[in-house]
Amino acid sequence: MSATIEYVRFDTDDLAALTAHREQLVELLKEQYGDGFQGAHLAQFDDGTVLDFIVWSSAAVAERAAKEMPSDPRAQGFFSRIGTVHEMRHAQVLHTA
Repeated sequence: MSATIEYVRFDTDDLAALTAHREQLVELLKEQYGDGFQGAHLAQFDDGTVLDFIVWSSAAVAERAAKEMPSDPRAQGFFSRIGTVHEMRHAQVLHTA
């Protein structure tokens, strides 16, 4: 299996609070998914929307996390700051350098 990228672009009503809860979410992902969680990046576009870019070991792990994490009470500090989700996609990694 190859790695999978999860790409989510969304609005937030409080970027500082979202970012403050990010480390807790990352630790939870490491704990919950072990080697299945390979890394994450949080970025902001010029239009103010936010990008959450996560690398997973497989599509199965990515899909499992997408179903489980939004309702996990330990992740609510992060997810409660997410407003409108404009796009959420998974993509298979073809090449890494």
